[in-house]
Amino acid sequence: MPEVSQLNDDEIDLFELFETLWRGKWKIITTTFVAALVGITFSFVLPNSYQVSTPIQNGKQSVFLPYTSLNDLLKINQFSLSVDEQKMFEMFVAEFNDYEEMINVLSDNYFVKQSIEDLDETDKRRAMINFAKSFALKPPSKNGENWLLSFEWHDNLEGARLLDDAIQQTLINTQKTTKDNIDNLASSVDMRGSFELDKLRNELRLIEQNEKTREKIKVQYLTEQSAIAKEIGIESNRLTPNDLLLNSQPEISLSLSSNEVPYYLRGYKAIEKEISLISNRSDEEALLMESGYIEIKEKILSLENDLSSSQLRTVSQLIATDSPNKWVEYDLALADSKSQKKSKLYVALSVLLGGMIGAVFVLVNNTIRKRKAVLSGLQ
Repeated sequence: MPEVSQLNDDEIDLFELFETLWRGKWKIITTTFVAALVGITFSFVLPNSYQVSTPIQNGKQSVFLPYTSLNDLLKINQFSLSVDEQKMFEMFVAEFNDYEEMINVLSDNYFVKQSIEDLDETDKRRAMINFAKSFALKPPSKNGENWLLSFEWHDNLEGARLLDDAIQQTLINTQKTTKDNIDNLASSVDMRGSFELDKLRNELRLIEQNEKTREKIKVQYLTEQSAIAKEIGIESNRLTPNDLLLNSQPEISLSLSSNEVPYYLRGYKAIEKEISLISNRSDEEALLMESGYIEIKEKILSLENDLSSSQLRTVSQLIATDSPNKWVEYDLALADSKSQKKSKLYVALSVLLGGMIGAVFVLVNNTIRKRKAVLSGLQ
């Protein structure tokens, strides 16, 4: 019987438990009310933040129509650069993701200044990067089409303004980078053309030198042949048509061959006339008969009149005066904004926690009171 009584004492009497809680209902209500007030106060005091996102995409193709001739020129010269909607958007993304523009904008923000004023330079830089990472340019999701601009900030309007300022700076820097690239290409074309011109002009000088040397050799040879013809009294041509065919090579050979007919048989009058014609030729006339001379002159003329670099610089000025605002399309006024503060959740959890604390307090207080009564009865 004592064991059964002990077992019954250890069992939980739900009716007694409910009765105890009911008797202490005002304590539970008071505790719950106080906890609710704390939750409401906490939800007001806790800084709020907003998650904002909006699509962004490359500008329309029509915006880049003025650069069609430039892109054709770049393609002809086999340059990888182009000024079109896709290339400019890629440059914009790369420029934005280096965080420099975002950090530059945030460095003038009062909230950021207040947050980092007590930090050393290293920690300030680290904090600035963390702030900048709150503003992101996200690639399309697996099933999405557009890139997303998103940020989390304590003030959604201020955050939108900061992001817009950073985007404008990014577009300006993208514009400057594009202009610098075009200018560098123009300088590269000039340099490449200069090197090619130097090479061709050097080849032309070699042709001129070789021509003068061959001319001197030929005149010397003809002078000797004329002297021989005079010595043996050959005034006019003694060669037959068949002999002329055998000796009709354009260049005089100084080597002896059994098939060659002596040149002096043409007669000294014809030879001296040939010497006179050769001596009276201008340099240009003499060079016209040199192999490769015409081709080299054409190449030099083509390079000297190449307008590629000047065209590139003209387009560079067009880029410099263009407005890059339409190079990407976005609208922060239409962005989705979600508050990160869960006020209702905070209050609900506070009420639940307050009720639990009140109930536990009532139960513990009742247990202590009963224990004291038992101990008093034993005494």
